[in-house]
Amino acid sequence: MKNWIRFIVIFLLAFTTLIGVIIFYQAGKPIDRAEKAAGERAVSEGQLSEVSKTYPMNAETPSITVLGKDKDGRAKAVFVPDGKKADGDLASVRLADGISAKDALALARKEMDVKKVLHIQLGPAEPGPVWEVAFTGQEDELNYVYILFKDGAVWKKIMNL
Repeated sequence: MKNWIRFIVIFLLAFTTLIGVIIFYQAGKPIDRAEKAAGERAVSEGQLSEVSKTYPMNAETPSITVLGKDKDGRAKAVFVPDGKKADGDLASVRLADGISAKDALALARKEMDVKKVLHIQLGPAEPGPVWEVAFTGQEDELNYVYILFKDGAVWKKIMNL
């Protein structure tokens, strides 16, 4: 009888783990497809010749940021619209024309108390491209700072979430 109980418990744990893995894998598929399609669109429209990284950016309008190199070998970011406006025009910036991610992080650290950096992402916004710096403060509160790509000015802060 003990063996049957042990078998049932192990079976239920294995089954629950398997179902969890499948659900987690399936949940990421739509984002993966959108990122792949955005990279392909950036290449097919001649904005980039090589894609190195893609990630979603959810600001006023959702978009996928595609990082890579153009035909001249210069680093470039292309903003591909996502969601309802997925057929919109592509916007792009050369990474050498603005501040770097490291500079944006240094500006955020200079002005705020940063405990742990969660991510630094470039994306489109109302005033132009911005670096979104997400971090936790000393009390583990979530903070977002948006720094303008062109000059490093702080555009918006969302603090203590």
